[in-house]
Amino acid sequence: MWLRFVLYACLLPPIGVGLGLGKRPHAATAMTVGVAACAAAFLWPRARRAVAAYYARSRALRLVDTALWNLSVVLLIGEATLAVASQLSNHPLLASPNAGTQSIIENKRRELLEFYSADGVNSRGYNDTEWSPEPGDAFRIVALGDSFAFGVVGYARNFLTLLETELSARVGRPVEVANLGIPGMQPQEYLQILLDDGLVLHPDLVLLCLYTGNDFQPPDSTSRFDARNWRMVGFASRIVRYAAESEFRRSTAAAKGAPTMGGSAPPFTEDNFLRIVEAYIPFLRREPTPRAERGLRATLAVADEIVARARPAPVAIALLPSEVQVSPRLRAQVLERVQVAETDLDLDHPARETRSHFEPKHVLVIDLLPALRAAERDAPTYALRNTHWNERGNATAARQIAESLAPMVRDLALARADSAQN
Repeated sequence: MWLRFVLYACLLPPIGVGLGLGKRPHAATAMTVGVAACAAAFLWPRARRAVAAYYARSRALRLVDTALWNLSVVLLIGEATLAVASQLSNHPLLASPNAGTQSIIENKRRELLEFYSADGVNSRGYNDTEWSPEPGDAFRIVALGDSFAFGVVGYARNFLTLLETELSARVGRPVEVANLGIPGMQPQEYLQILLDDGLVLHPDLVLLCLYTGNDFQPPDSTSRFDARNWRMVGFASRIVRYAAESEFRRSTAAAKGAPTMGGSAPPFTEDNFLRIVEAYIPFLRREPTPRAERGLRATLAVADEIVARARPAPVAIALLPSEVQVSPRLRAQVLERVQVAETDLDLDHPARETRSHFEPKHVLVIDLLPALRAAERDAPTYALRNTHWNERGNATAARQIAESLAPMVRDLALARADSAQN
């Protein structure tokens, strides 16, 4: 009986947080108090006898105990079973959920839908047209990313839209790029977006766009003090969401037209812009700070998870450099502000570490830094005080990604055609 009470004290607070009845710190406090109360009652003979006597004569308490015990057994066995199954299968239903990540994505999606209205983004809040449930004859690429993927130059000039045309011309068959970029997201959110929205599109290839400016920062941790982060809850919610998404896509398969957006006015003052870009320097140091190294390893670990969850579709990684890596003029301004010498920087560090991590795993890594540096010599490739590419930068990125992906897409498309015939 007492061990059951301790178990309930551990399980009920996170369930309360999951139901919106408190916050994670409250769950930790309630759990500590509950376990301490059980221990104190058990160790105090008089209290132990009183609780045992009340339990014996209270039918309601015994019924509650039975219900909680059955719930606990189901949760524990379910969590253990799903944890083992996730090691044996990469199916997205088995991935460990992250309630905080899902909340961030849904809040941002609502913002986009409200800000751009129905004519600015598709019905899921992405800067793209509607997608059919199946790709048909087209080779479908699902692209993951943040505001770089979402873009600031409008749908028609976005590098992922241009990539469709570039790749189609190079491989001689239709290529569709589903742009799942959402501003403000981090790699952990990219994984969640792939699980929730990407895999149901049945991609032939997943393109993971990592911005070296801020995608290599240490992520927030996932707390088990929130029941929404339990595998059983995530498994059930994904089943419901996938069923709803499949029905939704069947009913909205017709394209609504290409969304347009973007403005030319710089979003930041000179000082604010430089302050933002300064934060990228620690990740480009020849001797990175411990925090920068921790962020790099965390991002590579999430990318590994994306590669695993995307199977059987392969993953290609596009590394999107920050303007401070590309523009000598901006770099000189920033280094003067932070009192760091150019010789203390290793601008290729993120790309080199990513390549060394993924090349042995046969994952294609596309470094856009050389192409953008070359283009920058003739004219700017980034929007003024914006941190994102202008139209020229988007076009440069699309050409370089298409050139790098074309052999892979051609081989995959041929393999898919052979498989369909057999």
